[in-house]
Amino acid sequence: MIVSCEISPEELKVFMEEAEEHIQLLDEDLVKLENEGDNQELLQEIFRSAHTLKGSSAMLGHERMAEVTHAMESLLDKLRNRKIAVSSRVIDALLFGLDALKVLKDEVRTGQESDLDVATIVKQLNDAAGSTKKDGALMNNGRPASDRKRGRPLELNKAGQKKVDDAVKKGELAYTVRVFFDPASEWLAVRTLQVNNDLASMGEVIASRPTLAEIEQGSVDGDYTAIVCCLRKADEIENMLKLIGDVVRVSVAPYGTAQARSLIKPGTADDISGAALPENREEKKSDLKVPASQIRSESLNSIRVDVKVLDSLMNMVEELVIDRSRISQVGRLLEGKYPDDELVGDLGDTSNHIIKVINELYQDIMKVRMVPISLVFNKFPRLVRDLAQKQQKNLDFVIKGEGTELDRTIIEKIQDPLVHLLRNAVDHGVESPGERRAKGKPERALIRLEAYHEEGHIVIRLEDDGRGIDPKKVREAAVRKGFISAESAAKMSDSEAIDLIFASGMSTAERTTEVSGRGVGLDIVRTNIERLNGTITLETRVDRGATFILKLPLTVAVFQGLVVTVSAASYIVPLVSVVETIKIRKRDIKTVRMREVLVLRDTIVPLMRMSRVLGLGQESVDRNEEYVLVVRAGDRVAGIVVDELKEQMEFVIKSLGKYLGELKGIAGATILGDGTVALILDVPTLIRMFAQQGQQGS
Repeated sequence: MIVSCEISPEELKVFMEEAEEHIQLLDEDLVKLENEGDNQELLQEIFRSAHTLKGSSAMLGHERMAEVTHAMESLLDKLRNRKIAVSSRVIDALLFGLDALKVLKDEVRTGQESDLDVATIVKQLNDAAGSTKKDGALMNNGRPASDRKRGRPLELNKAGQKKVDDAVKKGELAYTVRVFFDPASEWLAVRTLQVNNDLASMGEVIASRPTLAEIEQGSVDGDYTAIVCCLRKADEIENMLKLIGDVVRVSVAPYGTAQARSLIKPGTADDISGAALPENREEKKSDLKVPASQIRSESLNSIRVDVKVLDSLMNMVEELVIDRSRISQVGRLLEGKYPDDELVGDLGDTSNHIIKVINELYQDIMKVRMVPISLVFNKFPRLVRDLAQKQQKNLDFVIKGEGTELDRTIIEKIQDPLVHLLRNAVDHGVESPGERRAKGKPERALIRLEAYHEEGHIVIRLEDDGRGIDPKKVREAAVRKGFISAESAAKMSDSEAIDLIFASGMSTAERTTEVSGRGVGLDIVRTNIERLNGTITLETRVDRGATFILKLPLTVAVFQGLVVTVSAASYIVPLVSVVETIKIRKRDIKTVRMREVLVLRDTIVPLMRMSRVLGLGQESVDRNEEYVLVVRAGDRVAGIVVDELKEQMEFVIKSLGKYLGELKGIAGATILGDGTVALILDVPTLIRMFAQQGQQGS
């Protein structure tokens, strides 16, 4: 059995959530520690997470996980006390232990024990700590009694006595509590901490033996004594504490009685001694973070919410946004038909209020769904470190803007594209130390990952100072692989050539590695980004590095779009892609290389006719004037010729479903205010399709 059968499903859920949080924190902080070995605050944070994981896994009965975290904690303790120094060997051992924790956490989820060799993990951690012996006292999770002061009963000083008197005046009850544990327990410190925390959740622990500081240090024995003020009855306290594992006896007596005085005396067989409460309790405030499963929250200002509940709420809000458009349109029609009708006026006022409430509800739900991009970014330092070590490359990885927020849905979908880009940056972008020396560059390379908001969007920049991408090599590779002819390659500009790097199967790598070089990845990156109504561009200079720029909407749930008509059908153009809308005369259209173009402020803008690009059939009626949407995808600009510009609105993206599947140039569909369905244009794909048709001589 992986965990105790006495653990409830709710406690198991809390453990999994908090274990994930602490494992993620360790993943981030251990990589930082390698570069900040003298950062005691960082070390303390890492130690607390390991300590918390040890306590919660032991409470859960997961001995394998508790054993690994105990070994990690022992190694970290030596680092904190400067008995050993931070080194690559130490960090490797800790990361090795961390990877083991991820596997052990999954054992809890699946209920099946993995084939992980815990003994090997523990040995490596102990070796890194400079000791392969198992300290009997430490493995017993406590210190020998000789390390502590003996023979002193638990007594209150003046400050403690005043606290008791004040509590009694307020109607609270004061008790002396003594708890005895199974002396054979291997988790005395954990059980003692549980008792202390449970008492603290019921009221206030005025004094205890051992003190909280001693419990943290593992200085515990077979029992625990405390003076507590609370509103609970004695039998309630006793019954709650008996639920804790390894507790064999609980005694609760009113403070000050003869029975209570007998409880606060030092033990005989176990020879337990206590410590008085210090005058200033703040000086002894613990820095130990206790899992929520061990202590009740003192604040209800925030709660955990299952993401499924948020998704359900968002789906309902999306439906309301659709109905909002319908209500608005029906209201306008009624006001136009019955302008003087009082009931229509009242209905209009009510519909306006409903629309206002829907808008506010949507904004609030979006705030709840917004999460910091650090949830993704903080996973990358470990990835980059491991890749750099495998490639024997020296580099600094800098992250900025990790607090930038965006929709949780987008967070989930950008991790894989960024992993592809980071792998390519480390493997192909950054040179080896010898190659950098030969070029007159610093041996240590730099990779920078940054996020920031810009004009209602989030921009992610991934930059390296490596070898960059040579347009000449891209052209040669494209011709060699049959993507384009030598003649077409010669006519291409450098930026057009660089854009070929996103084609499926395209790679300029001279060698294939297990990390990259197979020509897969960048096409997937662009596809995934464009599915989010985003764009990706590449700026590069030979031997100066490369910068990938991702521009994404803050949310994919509801977006601003422009309604247009083409061949009597309605389409939505995402506003993120629209540069401007113009009305032109027929004579303004020129022809260059058999293609229609528009000269707009000294810039040549190729014109796309939707009927041709999407194969819609007949052209619209020939007119002397045309409406054009100037759109942009990356560094490419084009003009979409439409029959009519209707209105700008907020829309909800709906999938086309499994029967239609993916249609090139179409991102999805939405429902308009009149109930009709309109297709949403995928502008980046349309521009690429248009460019490919031009290369084929269409």
